[in-house]
Amino acid sequence: MSVVAAAGQSANPRSVPERSYLERQAHAARKNLWKAVIFVVAFCFFGLPLFLLVIDAFNSNATVSFALPSSITFSNFAYVAGTGSFWTAALNGLILSAGSGAVAIVLAALAAYPLSRFKFRGRVAYLLGVLFVTGIPVTALIVPLYEFFKNFGWLDQIIPVMLLMAAFAAPISIWLMKTFLDNIDPALEESTWVDGASRFQGYVRVVLPLMSTGLLVAFLLDFITGWANFYVPFILLSSQSKLPIAVTIYQFFGSFGSVEYGRLAAFAILYSIPPALLYVFTGGRLGGSFTTGAFKG
Repeated sequence: MSVVAAAGQSANPRSVPERSYLERQAHAARKNLWKAVIFVVAFCFFGLPLFLLVIDAFNSNATVSFALPSSITFSNFAYVAGTGSFWTAALNGLILSAGSGAVAIVLAALAAYPLSRFKFRGRVAYLLGVLFVTGIPVTALIVPLYEFFKNFGWLDQIIPVMLLMAAFAAPISIWLMKTFLDNIDPALEESTWVDGASRFQGYVRVVLPLMSTGLLVAFLLDFITGWANFYVPFILLSSQSKLPIAVTIYQFFGSFGSVEYGRLAAFAILYSIPPALLYVFTGGRLGGSFTTGAFKG
């Protein structure tokens, strides 16, 4: 029997490798099929509502029931963009989101450096405390914060609200910055000390440019969070001229449940443009690395 088996194998020596290859291909096909199914389900959850939103934005008679428009119109966009309050709210939103993101990045850059480069007592406890702060909901702090702002006369003031939003964004930014700093070789900044540069100068001139991608990631996250922040400005700002765009969207919800669906959809699309543009223009940087050879080996 062994002679017959050996003869059969010698007659078709590639049968076993070919069968193994086909099995791997079948397994990969089943795996790709599951990926396709998951993608289709995810698209139905996220893509279908977006499609309905776009259809309503170009429909002058949009209602709660979906219906294809008889003709495409830009009247909803013209109405939203033609009001001065929209551009004022958009400017307020940019000031709050971009300003809070910039302040949070500066604070995070200063706080993350000693946490990454120095080993001191209480370092782990401090990091865990920073992580704990990120989990505290704003609703649990808004009442004492309102009293605090009232006592200092900061209610209905954009700059104090921007600084408060930066304080809420700083903890997660610190964690992100520390992670990026941990991956940069300290020898790069130590080489500048030999040339007479201070620790701060080495950090600013060498390390920060190398972690520009990390700064961009943290700022993008802070900007999107601030742009979508509704609760804090809604409570602490009262003047119509100071409300950000995330708050003024409620104007399209009338009394007795009356909603202007077409204008609301157009407003939502215009509202989504700034974060989308920021992501598109920074996408190439986010996909790259810091620099070749800048990591610890």
